[in-house]
Amino acid sequence: MKTPNIFILYLRSANAQNPATPYNMNFNIGSVLNQAPNLINFQNQAYCKIKLRYFSVKRTITQFTADDISTLLVSLNTPQPNGIRSVTIAAGEPSNVRTSNIIGTVPTGNTNSTYSNTEYDNDYIYIANPFMGDINIELLGQTYGPYDTLDATMPCEFVLEVCFDDNPANINDNSGKLNTKTISHNFSGQY
Repeated sequence: MKTPNIFILYLRSANAQNPATPYNMNFNIGSVLNQAPNLINFQNQAYCKIKLRYFSVKRTITQFTADDISTLLVSLNTPQPNGIRSVTIAAGEPSNVRTSNIIGTVPTGNTNSTYSNTEYDNDYIYIANPFMGDINIELLGQTYGPYDTLDATMPCEFVLEVCFDDNPANINDNSGKLNTKTISHNFSGQY
């Protein structure tokens, strides 16, 4: 078994391209090739896995309660082939779900809510390769609206773990393990 290649990204809203809006941050992580030389082996891979390992924001339980935020959703603007979230059905809509870019959830300790895991142990999410250039990370409330009461005096920081397995473009099953079989290029759809 080969060891996956894991890249750890420590990002702070104060260092974002737009530090005044910690609820909507832009970072150019495609420019790290000179800082992470091993990334050159994966920069052209279409997909990888990502996990929200750590998150912190300068807000207290009382402030989250006042803002009516029980759960923060961390959304990344890269395509997720397996991400789904619920929505309110509008007139004429056929479904109450849609695709999602949420990569992690963080319970806030809001005194008006109860949640199941105080460790908010997020797991890997299968996404498009984020190392292709600029990324946008948004902090949303539990109703999917931006947590736009945050400003530069309320910075956040988080650690993202990006994992590339041997062949990240091919999933073999729903276990989260990625297929390492070679794809036939005769377009027969077989391995």
